[in-house]
Amino acid sequence: MKTIHNTLPDPSGRYIFHQPVDQITFFDIETTGLSSKTASIYLIGAMHYNCPTGSWELTQWFADDYQSEPDILEAFLSYLKDFSYLYHFNGCTFDIPFITAKCKKHGILPSQEISDMLKNVISSRSSEPAPANIDLLKEIRPLKKRLGLEKANQSYLERWVGLNREDIYNGGQLIKVYSEYMQQKILHKEKGTELKKLLLLHNHDDIAGMIHVCSMLAYQDFFSPTEPAPVTVTHLTSTNLTLELPVRIPRKITLQHSFSMTDAAGPQPENAILTLDKTAATLSLPLYRGSLKYFFPDHKDYYYLPQEDTAIHKSVAQFVDTSCRQKATAANCYTKKEGVFLPSLSTKEPALKEDCFYYAHKTKPAFYLLPDTESGTMDSFLTDYVFREICNF
Repeated sequence: MKTIHNTLPDPSGRYIFHQPVDQITFFDIETTGLSSKTASIYLIGAMHYNCPTGSWELTQWFADDYQSEPDILEAFLSYLKDFSYLYHFNGCTFDIPFITAKCKKHGILPSQEISDMLKNVISSRSSEPAPANIDLLKEIRPLKKRLGLEKANQSYLERWVGLNREDIYNGGQLIKVYSEYMQQKILHKEKGTELKKLLLLHNHDDIAGMIHVCSMLAYQDFFSPTEPAPVTVTHLTSTNLTLELPVRIPRKITLQHSFSMTDAAGPQPENAILTLDKTAATLSLPLYRGSLKYFFPDHKDYYYLPQEDTAIHKSVAQFVDTSCRQKATAANCYTKKEGVFLPSLSTKEPALKEDCFYYAHKTKPAFYLLPDTESGTMDSFLTDYVFREICNF
């Protein structure tokens, strides 16, 4: 077994992890085939962040003979003792089951902490203290449709965020390279050295590339925030909101949201437009100025007054002449409100705990009444709006 160490600089604009960065490690394995029953592991690489130096340290355990598989497994498991969170790309499907099978084959028993780390899969946004692992493919795959990604494999995602790697091989192609290395390292030492560099480079670039792919988690944090994002209103006329982002977005995107109208009771709102660029986001939302209806929840407790075109509670309606009132129905049990309204982005139930207004009964979208700018509650209202509604974009 050979052990190789390398130091990598911390990428600018690197994703800010939800777990302590000094407790995180990334890993990837290289094998001679897809089946753990017939193939072996010839290389394991792992990388962690060195806080004092501000750099990433990569360690690779390389099997330079056919008997080193148990040694590299032992070395890797010993390395993991210093960490709590294991990041990988599609490791739940391939790498972790492969390692588990090989440990069983060689009679290697990982500690309870390491077993928990390999078994427990959590979200990248979880800060649970228990040892666990995070699969970047599972984290990023839900973004595929929203971001218009053609694929979700690591090489494609690296190119999408602007990373061009030196390595030009894939894991399958390197199986033959490793076989050739095992022959050439004895017959032609220089040739063997070059082949070894290719094998190490692919693993190196796979692991280093994960740091850049992690920057895509910033989109996930934005669309499914765990806490309200800071919002600054820059232009109330068209409701352009500027949002400060906690981390840099790796690539500028612009999305549009079309509002679904259930009938022709009112005008079709213009599309909402969202632009994410670097460390800021701009959200343009169409306002509705005029009169909308608030529908009372239980129409059986109300009477409708046709002349006033409004509904009143039966406790008050008893003082109204019976010829001027009628039992309310779900469709006319409302009161009207004049003001400036913001549409809900949800196609189901509105997300805010605010009164909702509509063009007519059971129509979409729902609208929220914007607070008076002099009330001092506008910023908090819009912050809550973005926090709860942005996931519907």
